Amino acid sequence: MKKFAILGIIIILIGGWIIYHMQHKNINKDNNLNDYILLNKSDIVIVKRGNVINTVSFTGDLSPLNQAVISSQVDAQVLQVLVSEGQYVNKGQKLAILDDTEIKQIVNKQAASLNSAKIKFALSKNTLAKNKELLDQGFISKLAYDKLQTEYEDARQIVKQEQAVLYQLQKQLSETIVIAPFAGYIYQKRIDSGQLAIKGNPLFSLANLDVMQIKAAIPSEQINNIKVNQPVSFEVETSAQKYQGKIMRINRVAEIGTRSYLIYIEFDNRSYKLNAGQFVKGQITLNSLANTLYIPSDAIHKSQLTQQYILVLVNGKVVEKPIKIILTDNINKVSAINGVAENDQVLSGDLISIKAGQKVKVVD
Repeated sequence: MKKFAILGIIIILIGGWIIYHMQHKNINKDNNLNDYILLNKSDIVIVKRGNVINTVSFTGDLSPLNQAVISSQVDAQVLQVLVSEGQYVNKGQKLAILDDTEIKQIVNKQAASLNSAKIKFALSKNTLAKNKELLDQGFISKLAYDKLQTEYEDARQIVKQEQAVLYQLQKQLSETIVIAPFAGYIYQKRIDSGQLAIKGNPLFSLANLDVMQIKAAIPSEQINNIKVNQPVSFEVETSAQKYQGKIMRINRVAEIGTRSYLIYIEFDNRSYKLNAGQFVKGQITLNSLANTLYIPSDAIHKSQLTQQYILVLVNGKVVEKPIKIILTDNINKVSAINGVAENDQVLSGDLISIKAGQKVKVVD
């Protein structure tokens, strides 16, 4: 019995020693952990090397650079419409034929009036020439000759006036045949055969899609960075393909209300055949840096003195490192900076409570 009692005491002592040792070890472990801040790998960003591009984003619609509303130049009945909406037409192609009966009669009457004026002018000219000889011989007075000279000048002016009227009437006659002023697509037809075309009223709308235009609004804080002939890349809503254009004009007067400025981008559409009215979104490249060091922009802090710095992890300790931003990509939200090395471990911008000098352990 004594042996069992002694063995029990020994077991109890050994168990107590083990429990004490484990508790003391855990206490030390907890005390060591209290000296560190645990971070996940997602809390750390790495300084990388690559290209940083500063761009301005824009949206807009594709519209034809060359488009026109073709209106009637005369009052006349429409005899025939030769084209339909969506049809491609060539420059000078006939679009419609209007009734020219009435205008032809007026033209013929004016032609006769012009011919009469020319006969009178010829007679006046002949009379003036004959009386010039009589004047030189002293058979008529200078006063009588001057009167004939005036009649001659009046007859000549009447011929010019009648000729000008006939020219205008002939022009109206030619406009009874409506033609396309340039090649393009008929996208609106506003008249049908048998209807009355009224002078000044629209007949067709025509658009040439070879060169397209994008009108885009640029914020006032960025307009001074925009220049004519700057390259532009964009994509349309139905495709991820990138297209290239160029800024051709800048309106330097701000839009009322938005305080933005309109720019006009042109795009050669002959190879791509994009459609007018498509929604586009794109970027204007302001400047860029190649093979530069960059980090996410939100990892950069500012001191009270507006000095820029980042928090870098060095040998398990947080170190404040001053940096300088060279260029910011607002679309991808990264900044090219000086004052760092490639692969430096930087604390992300979400960790606002961590300060320089604190110890850190990174866990998975």
